[in-house]
Amino acid sequence: MRYVRMNQLSMDLNEVEAIEWKKMDDDENITEQELYSVRIHLKSGKMYTRQIFQTQFKELKEQFKNMIGSE
Repeated sequence: MRYVRMNQLSMDLNEVEAIEWKKMDDDENITEQELYSVRIHLKSGKMYTRQIFQTQFKELKEQFKNMIGSE
């Protein structure tokens, strides 16, 4: 199992069905860093939405790609 934790959410990446993301517009983003709105769809049908910084987003994508590639 490979777990990931984001903003008070902990999940098993093996249970993730799909990840959607959208880069937040400058008028929606109050920080200096790039911010993404990420939707995580689980195989159980649950969906979670989180706003994460670009570094967190890159790490999530890499971990998910590695998990998919190892199957």
